[in-house]
Amino acid sequence: MNINGRHFRTIWPDPENRNNICIIDQRQLPHQFIIETLTCLDDSIRAIKDMHVRGAGLIGATAGFGMYLAAINAPDHGVNEALEQAAILLNRSRPTARNLGWAVGRVLAAVTTIENGIDKKQTAYKTACEIADEDAAFCKQIGTHGLELIAAISKEKNGKPVNILTHCNAGWLAFVDYGSATAPIYAARDAGIDVHVWVDETRPWNQGAKLTTWELQQEGIANTLIADNTGGHLMQNGMVDMVIVGTDRTTHTGDVANKIGTYLKALAAHDNNIPFYVALPSSTFDWELEHGTDIPIEQRSGEEITRISGMNDKTGEIETIRLVAPGTQAINYSFDVTPARLISGLITERGIVQANKEAIDALFPDKTKTDWRMTMTPTEHRHFIRKNALHLLDYLIIDQNGLQTTYSMGRTLDVSEKGLKLETTQPISQGDTLLITVGVEDDLIDLRGEVVHTEMLDGRHITGVEFQDISEDGRRIFKKYAEAFHSARAQNG
Repeated sequence: MNINGRHFRTIWPDPENRNNICIIDQRQLPHQFIIETLTCLDDSIRAIKDMHVRGAGLIGATAGFGMYLAAINAPDHGVNEALEQAAILLNRSRPTARNLGWAVGRVLAAVTTIENGIDKKQTAYKTACEIADEDAAFCKQIGTHGLELIAAISKEKNGKPVNILTHCNAGWLAFVDYGSATAPIYAARDAGIDVHVWVDETRPWNQGAKLTTWELQQEGIANTLIADNTGGHLMQNGMVDMVIVGTDRTTHTGDVANKIGTYLKALAAHDNNIPFYVALPSSTFDWELEHGTDIPIEQRSGEEITRISGMNDKTGEIETIRLVAPGTQAINYSFDVTPARLISGLITERGIVQANKEAIDALFPDKTKTDWRMTMTPTEHRHFIRKNALHLLDYLIIDQNGLQTTYSMGRTLDVSEKGLKLETTQPISQGDTLLITVGVEDDLIDLRGEVVHTEMLDGRHITGVEFQDISEDGRRIFKKYAEAFHSARAQNG
């Protein structure tokens, strides 16, 4: 999209040195436009974790390029090990956005069958670029399909402005280009349709106030900033024609995790018979999770609520001030989950689909109930599991209260007859239960284990798991996995 009339993407390789990856430091917007350079894995992790970049698609693209940077900074003979460790560290950075783990897994899968270290690095670069290009292309297609909805409302209103409410920033700043929720708006503008956007401020980071209003202004689209709690009033008084939001992770059954406050907008829209749409590329679907309540919800520092940043008009400096009395306690959930029943439809790169399992399955028959590991050919799949026997595929934590949280890319440190010693991406409590997928080749099984030991070691979460009630088939598969693990560890020294 455009900044002062010049086209930019949110992330791109430096044309003079592709070992440098350029991003827009979104923490400085709208007051300053600063291009930042990422040169190593740590830069990429910091950019994601500290929100130099944000939004599902852009987080995924940054993770893809982060894997590439990890590869090029590794010796040719150590690319596999570097990427395996990079995958763990990147997956730790922010837990909710599905695109992050998807992009990491896609790069891993692409380099696995390649033997030469130099070729691995080139493939990592090619794959990262493909992830970014697809993100932009998919978002453009989202705009094409979403345009139909806006055009129909415009026709009903005889050409009067279509008033669209959006929450947070699901614009081009949240993706590589075009955005998800904004793509139909840009397409409508290009089609000559009169549109106006109500922009929620979106506390506590104020992405709506700082980012969405700014990018809409850059594109010449009429918009009005509102406080987060104003949307319901506008809907009651006929001032909103439709709602379009983005999502950081959507289950294949249609439940949507998005910026905190989205659920309340969906409830208000439902109560006022206003269509509520969610725009997303297919990379944001979680093809494994059945229930939105299983989506991991990121919890950030309470200081993001108790303090606020902005520009001092007198000094021209960006300042952070405290809003509350000293000692005020705050809890800061970054996302909430909107159930499928409140959603009018999902706008994807393949078309608009109802938010239910059957409809989503029908539109994406090639992706349903799979993730990156299962989209590989059988040969690639077998090779990947064998070459990466030091790692688990994924694990699902069930805590003592019965709550479930799915994480991916846990690392196996040791295997015994009774269980595993793991390095996990999140802290796990002793006494919790883990469901862990293990196996070799196409022989996979879910095993249930109890956490019998936890410790912190050099900043890493170390967890001991003992399996319970393993079937005869489970013992066979686990033994096969254990042999692959010890063989791989011996080969790696």
